[in-house]
Amino acid sequence: MKIKEFKTQIVRKAKEIFNSNSSPESMAMGFSLATLIAILPTPGFGIFIALFIALFIKNINKVAIVASFTFWNPIVVAPLYWLSYELGNLFFTPDPSIRFDLAIFDQLYHYSGRFIIGNAMLAIFMSTISYVVIYLLALSYARKKNLKLSLKAAERKESAV
Repeated sequence: MKIKEFKTQIVRKAKEIFNSNSSPESMAMGFSLATLIAILPTPGFGIFIALFIALFIKNINKVAIVASFTFWNPIVVAPLYWLSYELGNLFFTPDPSIRFDLAIFDQLYHYSGRFIIGNAMLAIFMSTISYVVIYLLALSYARKKNLKLSLKAAERKESAV
């Protein structure tokens, strides 16, 4: 598939999402929730978690959830895991205060705390940013759509007169 065809498909899918009858808030909330879950270390079953949560939140856009998981695929998320560890590393001392007799537990404790703290911070930050971006895009698209509809209605009134 050529890059131009891929770009055309992405634009077409985005228009399908924005043409739905959902509000900008619903689209942004769906994308943001899925972003949060996709960045958290839930490999493989994050989308099921998001769709399960969406069952209880009725005004959330399910298509935006799927679009978010499509965007936050493993290739995109993998570098974020490294960034999560580095971010968490800023908040921990270089020498662990707790030592275990088994080296594997020592390493697990040392690295997992850093990763989890950094990942949670990064996931919340990216989720907030994605909410704002998708909300503004959906609002802008809705305004353009309403402007086109009102112009068509005005043209029909003029042609009827």
